Amino acid sequence: MSTNRHLPCEMQPFHKVFEKLSYYKHDPAEVLDTFLEWVMWGFCPDGSLDWNSGKRFDESERQVFPELFEQWALLMNAKVTGDKTWFDLFGIYYENYVAGKSRRDCKGQFFTPEHICNLMVLIQGTAGQTGQTVSDPCCGSGRFLLSFHANNPGNYLIAEDIDRTCCLMTVCNFIMHGAVGEVIHHDSLKPDSWFNGWIVNEHLNNPFHTLHGIPHVRRLNKEDSLVINVWQRRAEEVAKQRMMIAEIPDTVIIPQHTQYQQLTIF
Repeated sequence: MSTNRHLPCEMQPFHKVFEKLSYYKHDPAEVLDTFLEWVMWGFCPDGSLDWNSGKRFDESERQVFPELFEQWALLMNAKVTGDKTWFDLFGIYYENYVAGKSRRDCKGQFFTPEHICNLMVLIQGTAGQTGQTVSDPCCGSGRFLLSFHANNPGNYLIAEDIDRTCCLMTVCNFIMHGAVGEVIHHDSLKPDSWFNGWIVNEHLNNPFHTLHGIPHVRRLNKEDSLVINVWQRRAEEVAKQRMMIAEIPDTVIIPQHTQYQQLTIF
């Protein structure tokens, strides 16, 4: 059995299957992206997502992806045992096997440890709150939002990242954990730099919808994104404020009787 000393023992079965494609044949990053896209494609009932990346693999190689899904599902079943528990297999695997040191250093990809995510959620004092919108503008594999969802289910999560692989990992993590929200691939410092978007489990908790209780994902258009609409409204407000400031006269006449003196608090 092939092993990787940086991976937890419980992830070795997943790694063994993964290496059927990555050991000599394909780049690990390519395999991971293709598997994540395969998962999303399988959970997309409206057909808005495709799996064109799978064409880079032959028929026998494509049979490995269901094996990977099986190992992922088994591990998630063992690790997510009840309320307030979550597990980020993809983030751990990406950090320890897929992303080399040069890639992490170049992109600044150092994911927040799981226990720190839990601490950050707990100190917010939001336990039991529902109907809120929670955003992470540099989500990585989505683990902060996973922790928030595990401790505070019933909220709308918004994940943003400039790295496409990170967005794909977050989408799949949302699917498996039953999190509801949108994942946006863009530069969150420049919201107009829209590359792609997905909305996950939008009808999961709607008892009147045919997808109630069924994990699902679909492509999200830019104009339908909550975070983009919020940003556009704020941009319009800022533009109005700038226009108001521009209308203020450049010359301000100071009354002659005004006297200046040093202020004191004593």
